[in-house]
Amino acid sequence: MLRRLLILSIAVYMFTGVVAGVARGEDRIKIIFDTDFVMPPYDDSMALMLALQSPEFEILGITTVAGNDSVERATSDVLRMLEIAKQSDIPVYRGADMPLVHEKSDFAVREYGNWYSDEPAPVPPGGYAEKKAEAESAASFMVRSVLENPGEITLVAIGPLTNVAQAIRADAGVAENVKRLVIMGGAIAILPDGGGNITPNAEFNFWVDPEAAYTTLRSGIPIDLSPLNVSRKSSLSNAWYEQIVATDTPLTRLLKNTLGQHFAKEPDRIYFMYDQIAVASLIDPTLVTRERLYVDVDIHHGINYGVSVGGRNLWPGAEGAAQLDVQYELDWPRFINLFIERIGSPLRGIGN
Repeated sequence: MLRRLLILSIAVYMFTGVVAGVARGEDRIKIIFDTDFVMPPYDDSMALMLALQSPEFEILGITTVAGNDSVERATSDVLRMLEIAKQSDIPVYRGADMPLVHEKSDFAVREYGNWYSDEPAPVPPGGYAEKKAEAESAASFMVRSVLENPGEITLVAIGPLTNVAQAIRADAGVAENVKRLVIMGGAIAILPDGGGNITPNAEFNFWVDPEAAYTTLRSGIPIDLSPLNVSRKSSLSNAWYEQIVATDTPLTRLLKNTLGQHFAKEPDRIYFMYDQIAVASLIDPTLVTRERLYVDVDIHHGINYGVSVGGRNLWPGAEGAAQLDVQYELDWPRFINLFIERIGSPLRGIGN
């Protein structure tokens, strides 16, 4: 009897310790969220919603970068999003306002994106945030955080990789001490659905800053790449949207007022989900299928500028390329149901 009581006591003690540890966030994934953020219907905003609503994450900070629009708009919009989500305690760090090398061109102006702009940020839904960005730069914050928490921080990069490359170049210890890097970017021709979306073969995030992508992919950081191949396995329709906004929360009201307008005008429209999949793959790695490939980026200013190339073996010109985990298939039903459940749940709020 005494032995049974002792075993029971130990079991209760261990269980209580595990629960307490989870409550204190000891088992949560520490992330820095790097984004070219714009409010809905942009995918960055819905990806951040998913991250904010996921107890698996401890978001140490959000870093902004020019991409979809200017870094001014990315910063303004993400500050407002945190207020809407009741998570204004998360610090925001303004990042690079231009790529490392890539300059504004007539093609860039004609095509998608406003990354080269220095115009003031437009008013986000509900007005400008009272919350302000931190004085420290995005790259400096990344360097400091990674070196203070060696092997503990996962970077989630869903825009051009300018901030990440700047951090890597600033201190060699960054690449050595990042736990993992999840990237939404690239398009891999060797796998199905591998065409580009800004040029015939280049994906937008990598095309905006090819040199940053090249530096980051060759850095030696363990990388999980979420390219267009896996994004194209998604299909956000009006019917799925209606399920997302079936409950009433500040986040679903924001989606109704923004994304809802687009479905009202084009009820048959289908959206791919890009950044949302990258975030979800960190929550549940089994949602996607991966292949281990060597991946490199063309940084020559010619017809293939910004194109990512993947291969099962190294090829001439790719010496020094690293092997990455490349996503290419998606369990769509499980993913979209996870997304609906998280976005429709009550706000997690400050301190949760």
